[in-house]
Amino acid sequence: MLSRLIAAFCIIDDALQAMGYKDDPQAKTPASAILTLALLAALEFGGKHNKALALAKDLGLFTHVPSPSRFNRRLHALYPL
Repeated sequence: MLSRLIAAFCIIDDALQAMGYKDDPQAKTPASAILTLALLAALEFGGKHNKALALAKDLGLFTHVPSPSRFNRRLHALYPL
């Protein structure tokens, strides 16, 4: 699972760069990490974002894992992509 997650992060990050997407300079978590966490929630936890965030925090997958409310706000802001 971890290798697939890393591969997904790399693909999403490259796609966002190719689209010219720029993260807000104040954002602690990049958009590619938000989308990767959403993908993890969808594939492994039946869409339960809280479980995906808890796993990411426990495993230390990203330097900063947002709170569930911040995650949902960022995810909805990325919806047009």
